[in-house]
Amino acid sequence: MFKFKYILVLFYAFFVCNLFGQKAEPSIEELKHEIEKCKDDSAKVKKLLILARQYKLTEYKEAAEVYQAALDLAVKIKSPKAQINALNGIADENWNHTNYEKAFQYYYKAYRISDSIKDKKCVALCLYNLGWVACILQRNYKEDHYLYKSLQISKKLNDRPGLLRIYSALGNYYSEKFNYLQQKNYYDSAVYYTQKGIEVAKKNKSYGSLGAFYVTMGDLQYLTKDYRSAIFYYTNAKENYQTRNDSFNLVLIISKLAQSNTDIHPNAGDLNTLKFALAYAKKNSILDMEVDILKLLSEAYYKNNKFKEGFDVYREYVEMKKELDKKAYATSMTNLENNYSLEKSEISVSQLKQANEIQELKNKKKSYFIFALTGFGLVVIVIAFLLFRQNKLKQQTNIQLKEQNNIIKEKKQEIDHSIQYAKGIQLAILPEINELNDQFEESFVLYKPKDVVSGDFYWFAKVEKDFYCLAADCTGHGVPGALMSIIGMDKIIQAIFEKKITEPNKILSYLNIQIKNVLKQHSDASTQKDGMDIAILKFDSTNSVVEYSGANRPLFLIRDKEIIEYKANKTAIAGFTPNDYEFITHKISLQKNDGVYIFTDGYADQFGGPSGGKKIMTKKLKQMLISVSELPATEQKNTLEGAFTEWKGGFEQTDDVLIVGIKI
Repeated sequence: MFKFKYILVLFYAFFVCNLFGQKAEPSIEELKHEIEKCKDDSAKVKKLLILARQYKLTEYKEAAEVYQAALDLAVKIKSPKAQINALNGIADENWNHTNYEKAFQYYYKAYRISDSIKDKKCVALCLYNLGWVACILQRNYKEDHYLYKSLQISKKLNDRPGLLRIYSALGNYYSEKFNYLQQKNYYDSAVYYTQKGIEVAKKNKSYGSLGAFYVTMGDLQYLTKDYRSAIFYYTNAKENYQTRNDSFNLVLIISKLAQSNTDIHPNAGDLNTLKFALAYAKKNSILDMEVDILKLLSEAYYKNNKFKEGFDVYREYVEMKKELDKKAYATSMTNLENNYSLEKSEISVSQLKQANEIQELKNKKKSYFIFALTGFGLVVIVIAFLLFRQNKLKQQTNIQLKEQNNIIKEKKQEIDHSIQYAKGIQLAILPEINELNDQFEESFVLYKPKDVVSGDFYWFAKVEKDFYCLAADCTGHGVPGALMSIIGMDKIIQAIFEKKITEPNKILSYLNIQIKNVLKQHSDASTQKDGMDIAILKFDSTNSVVEYSGANRPLFLIRDKEIIEYKANKTAIAGFTPNDYEFITHKISLQKNDGVYIFTDGYADQFGGPSGGKKIMTKKLKQMLISVSELPATEQKNTLEGAFTEWKGGFEQTDDVLIVGIKI
């Protein structure tokens, strides 16, 4: 259960920051000094909430005390929004220390205040908290309307923090359902909402929130026993948390990495990692983290053939788990709802009595108006009846048209939803551009799909001391091209990581055979001749030598404003290329400030230009690359993209566009 808890803390902190407009927060000591000097209670309560959020990441007890002080002051100055945030903060701290009953009560108090002041953002946050309690902690799946109501409000308000928060919750909710019910549709839903969260985070450059989504993706891969993919996502999450000095989540993620490594190859190092994580949880009194790490540690002991230690730890886990489950189910959400509904009903009854007393005084004055209104109402009814008869025939004619339009609209929405879902999957498979920037400080990727999804794809990864980079163009574009790109990327990863093929030309040969097998291109008589063009680069550990192989896609090397073109093999991957075809590898020595470019044909094939209807052509692309080669990578990308847009003008984009540029 500990994998979910900190997400509450993360997104709640993000929500408070957004609410009060804080961009750069002072240190804890600076905040204490400011609070001592502050005489304005409204400003003071805001500073107390910021201080509590600072403590939340490291000092849980201090955070709870400061939240209580903020709540007392908010009640005193009658600030409902500050009360809501203080109550949610106190609830979080009780949650972190497994005081679930108190946490539920404080969450519900926050919801009641939010509901009473009609603050939609606060209501969305509180519904999210209550949904987490009911659906994930208590596994009461019938209560998921809390989560979907929160999603509906956040979408309507276009609330970025709210969307990040609720997409994370829904991803974890369906991940839990998949874990306990083992139904494939829950796995698909978990992937969908997690990818939506990643998309929102990347679109809004909220990179600090990506770690939580990577953890969920890793958990999903772990549940399907794809341990290497789980390690891939967990490692991305770890790097994300390291950049933010997030000690809590670092401990969480190294535990998950140790768990995944143990399932692949048990070793003593992972045991030590889990022991460290257990000590951290005990030191900070994080009981739900402690109970889950006890389970992981017992399994790790068994897999390392340390059965006595595994049994002792497992016995401790069972006892703690029983106590935590008892706490988790101690409070009924239904009872809290019923109590709130009863209070609202009592208030309504009191208000109704007052309204009746006032109404009795006004009844005499209104008696004359009633007769006039009755007569006016009869006239309106007669006119409405005549209009109804007049329009009846027209309405009957329009009914069939509306039904047909609704059917067409529903079908279009289903298709659009499917394509957008496919886009989310494709973007998730593509590597982060940061991986390329980490290897080459001056590098860029210009990627412009013709449709929602693309037949072009890029891929790069560091494998031991070498760094691989490629650009590929699959047959077609849109959905067919995207399907081919997924097949191609899967076979490339299989060649490098599973088959341990390191030479670029042999990777292409393997890719040629495998794609032909997947597409059943077993004979010359086959009508299925789809394939791909591709350029693949392999850099050595010092980036001083690159090995290049290509299938119909060349390599351009620009040195001292001169371009050197390395030709590709004049054949595609799969299609008509025989299984025993051998590709050529070019081994190239690099110099500082060399520009290396690989690309698909979409840029050069674009129609447009001053006279209209002409292609850019490879010759003009070479001239463009030479002219921008000495600029910083970001400016190179912007200049190439601007030139492409200007040339295209009012013409439709011809094909998917992909250029990868690297400056040594």
